[in-house]
Amino acid sequence: MMRIRLQLFAKRAAVAALAAGALMIGGQSFADPTPPASNPAPSQPAEETGTLTIPDMTLGDQKAPINLIEYASMTCPHCAHFDEEVFPKLKKNYIDTGKVYYVFREFPLDGVALRASMVARCLDKDHFFNFIHTLFHTQATWADPEVWNNEKTPIEEKLTPMANIAQQQGGLSRAQFDKCVADQTMGKQIAMQEERGRTVFNVPGTPAIYVDGKFFAQGNDFMALDAYLKQLLAQK
Repeated sequence: MMRIRLQLFAKRAAVAALAAGALMIGGQSFADPTPPASNPAPSQPAEETGTLTIPDMTLGDQKAPINLIEYASMTCPHCAHFDEEVFPKLKKNYIDTGKVYYVFREFPLDGVALRASMVARCLDKDHFFNFIHTLFHTQATWADPEVWNNEKTPIEEKLTPMANIAQQQGGLSRAQFDKCVADQTMGKQIAMQEERGRTVFNVPGTPAIYVDGKFFAQGNDFMALDAYLKQLLAQK
């Protein structure tokens, strides 16, 4: 079961507010049809304002016979389920064996998820995936709604558990972490990726799994996904 646009801490307007530079962290403001069937090429840097330039984060062989895209929000409990229960089997049986080319795309449902995605993008590819896997496994410690909904708690204090994970998994100092969550350009890029997923690729919620360009509604059930992938491979 996917999370149908249910926002844990705020309305989607929170992400838009970040993208518009409305939130202050440590005195700095920063940003809150049918998908293609072929393997997507990494985005290339572009000068045009409003162009999505962040590359897809991928695993596996780009020439694999099957392309699988996951849209996920770091604060989504169903995404955490996918990461803990489905992804390890998918990676072992399909990604590591060259059968599936996996693409991860951010789809933040709230400002907390956006911040987490911004920090992940400050890390190299290997640390990126280790970091997001740890975040999914420890959502209760860094994404506690009671903490984030407490207006009396300073934002820097709310971010500390996430900062500790970033230090442990990616070697980021607190100063580097704060710089990441204050990166207005990156915030806008990730918010743009969410907007693109929603308006161009019709992402209905998270996690959203697309297999060879087609939305697969049972993506959070490995048995169903496994059967579907085997069927596709038999047709290749």
